[in-house]
Amino acid sequence: MCPNRIVTTLLAVALMAGYSGTQKSYAAGGAAYGQERWEMPPGEFNEIQRRGFHDGVEGARRDFGNHRRPDVNNREEYRNANMPRHEREVYRHAFRRGYEQAASHLWGGRQEFPPPVEQPRQDWDGWGMRGLENDAARRGYRDGIEEARHDVQSNRNTDPDDQPQFRHPPVPPPLIDEYREGFMRGYEVAVSQLRGEGSWEGRGDPGQWRAPDQFSEWQRRGFHDGVEGARKDFGNHRRPNVYNREEYRNANLPPEVRRDYLRGFRRGYEMAANRLWGGGM
Repeated sequence: MCPNRIVTTLLAVALMAGYSGTQKSYAAGGAAYGQERWEMPPGEFNEIQRRGFHDGVEGARRDFGNHRRPDVNNREEYRNANMPRHEREVYRHAFRRGYEQAASHLWGGRQEFPPPVEQPRQDWDGWGMRGLENDAARRGYRDGIEEARHDVQSNRNTDPDDQPQFRHPPVPPPLIDEYREGFMRGYEVAVSQLRGEGSWEGRGDPGQWRAPDQFSEWQRRGFHDGVEGARKDFGNHRRPNVYNREEYRNANLPPEVRRDYLRGFRRGYEMAANRLWGGGM
């Protein structure tokens, strides 16, 4: 065989081998990339939750690299998250979720994780208890807080109307309205705080309030209508009950925006009710 032909044949074989290896490498890389999609936080997470989730994944990686057992309570950044109190709980919940998701992949198998270290209870009462005048309303308020915490931490839809306690209050019939008032307020207080909104306190005239920055257009519209609804109920000496408002009960809107509108309306109404009936600035 001609020497040039031999060289050309060998070069072609070498190139084909390299191409085949590269293809296998790309295929392996693609599979690895697909397998690592667990590192991405859920799409519905807000900025604080995404940060906590990523930090939890990185914490698990460090523990794995240092041959430590998977325990989220080992992480200083989890135990002593240095951030405002109203952001800390939602950050820690997302951190734990990211840590456990990473640990299940890194250590392999189904891990048994130690329970989280309990943190001091937040001062929920400072946000919205004012103006709730009886035990039924205060019981509803605390029940609303607990259900909101469960919904946020489980990434369920945050709608107090869906809660069994709201639909069927565990109080005698004459106290149902008072219980529901408190439940709705407590639920909105907890969702607001867990999602990193600023305190409801010290905001001055409700007529000048702005909706939270992360609200959609329809949530902002609902928020302002809710504030106005509360102001009208207050001016007419009615009880602070969002269900007093026709525009809330029978919002005539397309289904794709109705939920956002009602969510914003509840938030605006309950914030204004806390301010107006509670009497604080």
